Amino acid sequence: MTMRAGLLLVLLALRGAAPATPATPAVIRTKDGTIYQLPAPPRLSNGRFVFTGSDGRVYSLGEAEVDEVRLLPTAPEPSGPDRQDSHQLGAIARQERNQKGKHTLLAPAPTPRPKKF
Repeated sequence: MTMRAGLLLVLLALRGAAPATPATPAVIRTKDGTIYQLPAPPRLSNGRFVFTGSDGRVYSLGEAEVDEVRLLPTAPEPSGPDRQDSHQLGAIARQERNQKGKHTLLAPAPTPRPKKF
């Protein structure tokens, strides 16, 4: 696949992105080696990439100046314990108790033994 075809695929993906979704961070690398960290994907307008840098300034680069546009993966939201995993039954029960407001100690103190006279 040529670089031009790869760039076309990225551009089509960027145009099809819905604006209501949270912004996906991106990186633009120019042909002279400059790297721009972007909080949101760039827009292509009249043959130029228009984007806001991490410093908040608006930049514009010609399509011929850009070597690569890469979308960065977002971190998945942390999920609770896997309910299908039997090794996590204790964590699941603890989570359910906490949701109901029934907080218990993990290991209560042992009862003292009576002393012999």
